[in-house]
Amino acid sequence: MITLLTKIEANKTYLQTITLPEKIIDNLTHISLLKSSVYSAKIEGNPLSLDDVADSLAPFVSEGQAEENKNQQYERQEIHNIIAALSYLRDKGIPDIIDISYLLRLHKLVLHKLVHPSLAGVIRTEPSAIFDSNNNVVYMTPPPSEINQLLIDLLHLVNDETNLFPLIKAPLAHMAFEKIHPFLDGNGRVGRLLFQAILAKHTYHFNWLLSIEELLQEKKQTYYSLLDQDDATEFIEFMLQILLEESQRLKNQISSLSPPTDEDFLLPRRREILEIIRDHQTVSFDQIQRRFLKIPARTLRYDIKQLEKQGFIRKIGTTRGALYQITK
Repeated sequence: MITLLTKIEANKTYLQTITLPEKIIDNLTHISLLKSSVYSAKIEGNPLSLDDVADSLAPFVSEGQAEENKNQQYERQEIHNIIAALSYLRDKGIPDIIDISYLLRLHKLVLHKLVHPSLAGVIRTEPSAIFDSNNNVVYMTPPPSEINQLLIDLLHLVNDETNLFPLIKAPLAHMAFEKIHPFLDGNGRVGRLLFQAILAKHTYHFNWLLSIEELLQEKKQTYYSLLDQDDATEFIEFMLQILLEESQRLKNQISSLSPPTDEDFLLPRRREILEIIRDHQTVSFDQIQRRFLKIPARTLRYDIKQLEKQGFIRKIGTTRGALYQITK
């Protein structure tokens, strides 16, 4: 653990002292926010990819569209909610004292429009259990009568500045929160937000450039297996290794850019659209659409609009026959 902590601390120092143009920082934090949200949802079974939510700020499909779109609307809403919760952490800051009402606020953001309003931001009042893929009970959660006191004890640990190093405290608190399982739904998402909040409170948020959720998704089986254990040692080591790998990846990415450009931080599909336009000099929307037959036209138009807004391309004409050219 000491070796991992030392290496993470070194990466933190590097990432907090590096000087990058503000626009590049904005692009990095935006991509980190999207990745964290998409992969936190993927851990819970959401199938949408990063490209699927590249237009995450665009409106949802209209209610009049086909029935088969309802599942995707739910999945997209789930990711929007995590974006909103992470933005809340980043923009509002972490309070000096993390209390139960703060956890309820995060839970309400996470489950917005996904459950009945009476269940969002509310501690469960009925028994619960955790099941495996075969629907067998693998863990009986504490009864509702014990939840409040268990959360008080946990948050006492979280807020006590004299006991544990933040990088040890964050995974320990995440594991304990999952054991308490205070909600009927959303415990994993809120537990990971609590992990992030503890790190951010102690300036270990790496300028909000770090996204550990993709690695957690890749190693989900190990992540869940270690969460199920009674001893926290291996889980803490696992989470420290995740932090080290991701902070090292980010450090390598930034240090290899000489100098970094806006284009380096485009989402994959937008970078491919840009290359298509660059290769053909002048292209129509129909030409672009033929390369992305599985992507809705609405999504592609949003991608193109964002490339235009960022100054990468320009639009010639205003009708259906409009063409696009590279500007950079």
